[in-house]
Amino acid sequence: MKQVYLNWAATSYQKPPEMIAKVTEELQNNQAFTSDRNLPMFETASLVFKTRLKIAEFFHADKPEQVIFTANITTAINVVLQGLLKDGDHVITTSVEHNAVTRTLSFLKKERGISVTYLPCSKEGELDPTEVERAIQSNTRLMIMTHASNVLGTILDVKASFHIAKKYGVLTMLDSAQTAGFLKIDMKREGIDILGFTGHKSLMALSGIGGFILAQQVADQLTPLITGGTGNQSNLPQQPNELPNKFEAGTENTIGIFSLFHSISAIEKIGLINIQQHENSLFDQFVHGLKPMPVQILGTKLSQKSVPVVSITVQNLEMNELAMQLFRQFGIITRAGLHCAPFAHRTAGTEKTGALRFSFGYYTTKEEVNYALAALEHIFKQRGMA
Repeated sequence: MKQVYLNWAATSYQKPPEMIAKVTEELQNNQAFTSDRNLPMFETASLVFKTRLKIAEFFHADKPEQVIFTANITTAINVVLQGLLKDGDHVITTSVEHNAVTRTLSFLKKERGISVTYLPCSKEGELDPTEVERAIQSNTRLMIMTHASNVLGTILDVKASFHIAKKYGVLTMLDSAQTAGFLKIDMKREGIDILGFTGHKSLMALSGIGGFILAQQVADQLTPLITGGTGNQSNLPQQPNELPNKFEAGTENTIGIFSLFHSISAIEKIGLINIQQHENSLFDQFVHGLKPMPVQILGTKLSQKSVPVVSITVQNLEMNELAMQLFRQFGIITRAGLHCAPFAHRTAGTEKTGALRFSFGYYTTKEEVNYALAALEHIFKQRGMA
């Protein structure tokens, strides 16, 4: 039985062949490839810098040193929120956030007494930017929001929302976990002060590498979450204040950084617009094929307003059961449950039932989408639901 991977919103499955080849070659030929802090490792240090530069250019940041590497976007969000927010601060976010945001804010609410306003999104996951202005208070420090829901797929109007926030002097942070590598993101144009990213999803790099990008004036307001060795200014008893060392204590994941350089290079070669067009066509194909079936589709059902994520529910059928049958009978890998985003499910009205999520990537084929549709149709006929 063949295996069909339709869980790209969780992590990318196939990777760019040129990235795999480069990483394999480096692991085989450069056995000292562990840290840029060893004297012979000038080539590695140069590659880390080149990756910072590539990421800065990819997201339209000012300087490469503004790019801070972490293990993933959850760590990045924690570094920023825990380093920035203090007792009495107010934060604005949305009702479709991932637990990476909501749990961190919940922790800080309990530990530091911050307050949080969750802007209501529609059942389809859309946000009215005018809600931002109504939520701003005299002590509002930050607005943090996802670029697109990992459950509903809906792309939020970041530019309009953030420009309103910035008009009142509120800092802005974007969670780009579902959009980096699918949508063009311009930090300047969209009013993003801090951008969190992760490598293993649509950027198609290895797991264990992510980070955030921030301006120097924002960095001056953040306290490091982790301190330690940086490979320079070792005579100082305190963490260096300049970027990126202020937020990068300890040995870096240089092989992960290396993979990110070459996966972004591959994306640039393919072209974001080509990636988006292909994945949008898969979305449209799948949504169209679901129309005669006994399913409820979450989100807008419109590819131009969504990332390639389609979540469904089926009346009187457990979504975990359906996911397991798709896997055992047809080898199709999906994701059922609450997707680490209970607020998004509450918004959609599926908090008690969860949903079954199908998500597509650049290497997903039309044949695989048709295979998944045929499998669903077969299951519904078996159950007398067709």
